[in-house]
Amino acid sequence: MPNWLQFERELHWGVFIAAFLAIGLWETYRPLRPLIASNTKRWAGHIVLAAFGNVTMFLTPISATAVALLAQHSSYGLLNRSVIPYWLQVCLAIVLLDLVRWFQHLCFHRFGFLWRIHRVHHADPDYDLTTTLRFHPAESFLTQGTYLLAVLAIAPPPAAAFGIELALLAQNFFGHANTTIPERIERRLRKLIVTPDMHRIHHSDEIGEQNRNYGTMFPWWDRLFGTYLDQPRQGYQQMGIGLKGYKDGRCLSIVQMLLLPLQSAATTDETPLPRSPMPAVPVEFESSTLQQVKSEP
Repeated sequence: MPNWLQFERELHWGVFIAAFLAIGLWETYRPLRPLIASNTKRWAGHIVLAAFGNVTMFLTPISATAVALLAQHSSYGLLNRSVIPYWLQVCLAIVLLDLVRWFQHLCFHRFGFLWRIHRVHHADPDYDLTTTLRFHPAESFLTQGTYLLAVLAIAPPPAAAFGIELALLAQNFFGHANTTIPERIERRLRKLIVTPDMHRIHHSDEIGEQNRNYGTMFPWWDRLFGTYLDQPRQGYQQMGIGLKGYKDGRCLSIVQMLLLPLQSAATTDETPLPRSPMPAVPVEFESSTLQQVKSEP
């Protein structure tokens, strides 16, 4: 076992705390939008959800780094080939594992039973760094379980798998930040990574905008598969956040958040896109097409 792997948990929490504090200070002094919900109740609910999510991780008590280490000592795995230079293995691992995250996110929007779970994340009436913590425990378990299977199949170098996890941890807080970057910088930056403005569109209460910009780390997959949207229809300051029909006290209640996957989509006045091949429906046709979308059971 590499020496650095002994400090995996400490490094994980170190990056978590550092990223949380840095983005929190940035939001505090340079907020983009005023928050509409009670910060105390909202943050408390998100922290409790995150705690439940960590509990479910005991069902998958192994990290992506450990899985990559196991795969490295087997004869299986896409990148577990001596003919592939190490530097190329690292580069391919970064790209492929990010594609896995993008595809997972897409599936949570395209399949009704997964959307029921994922809409807990989208039901947040505000958008800030704590939105990063707002995931149903079932989603945390499903996401981690399928990601570990992908890591086993890809067999990335353990150091690459670990580095990606740390980078993604910081990127998630950055992508959900209630702040913005000067436009001339942001336009260049979003060609390399997902920016807060780019991901904020995905949290719009307009269905056509929710089904855009699935990227977590890199923006390339949305551009490649036709799910990229450059700007929200009403602008970043005026766009609605959350789910229509679910903007009252229920969206802050920990009990309601846990029970939301059991509720019909019709009660929240929203529905996922139908199961259709990519690329997605062009934006100019969305308004007329989405009116005809039926709610999945």
